Amino acid sequence: MMFRILPGRDQDSIKLKSCYLSHIHCLVTIASCVTYWMTNPVYLSSPDFMVNGPEGQFETDWMRHTIAFSIGYFASDFALILSNPCIAGVDMIAHHIIIGGFFLLGLIDRCCTSYHFLFIVEEISTPFLNLRWQYREHKDGFVYQSCQLLFAVTFFFSRLVVGTGYVWFTGVRVLPAYIASLPSALRRVHLASQLLACTLSRGLNLFWFSKVVRIVARGDYRKRHVDEDKIR
Repeated sequence: MMFRILPGRDQDSIKLKSCYLSHIHCLVTIASCVTYWMTNPVYLSSPDFMVNGPEGQFETDWMRHTIAFSIGYFASDFALILSNPCIAGVDMIAHHIIIGGFFLLGLIDRCCTSYHFLFIVEEISTPFLNLRWQYREHKDGFVYQSCQLLFAVTFFFSRLVVGTGYVWFTGVRVLPAYIASLPSALRRVHLASQLLACTLSRGLNLFWFSKVVRIVARGDYRKRHVDEDKIR
């Protein structure tokens, strides 16, 4: 609805509208996730907490409502990318299928919502990526230069250090034994598939970070805006 209300039908306008929707998604979900991290205990080493969620109903609803909002965004953005390929590439389609799909399965089965919720912190880098594109015609300006730097820094720390080195690695260390101890074969398969999906998403993050490294290594970013979607 919001996408159709916003003006413009050319490719730049379509991508710009997608950026606005992404900003809204990030504003809501990042604020929710960071606030939780700062005000509530997070037991990463506890499989029961990470798989079944916190004990309090308020905290559980907090996580589940945030994830439900995020699923709605991923579904709508997925449809927009399919109908407007100028918005993003195949890698983003893969991201939405992996993340959105397993967020939804976890929400339905009340499984791994803590992981899904805490991984939202990785979206901290997304607004800077969007603003970098929005200000591409002002490459020498303060906003573009700041967002380019902040995107690289926040991407590295949120997705590689926190999301991968902290959350994912802890899950890989503590979950296999917990999964093996479950009496339900269906539950074991679901949890194992959740862990696999999380691992695949780490691969996407490494792929995207390799693009950042290639942009910096080539030095092209000093002369012109480099569209990361066109890097092969």
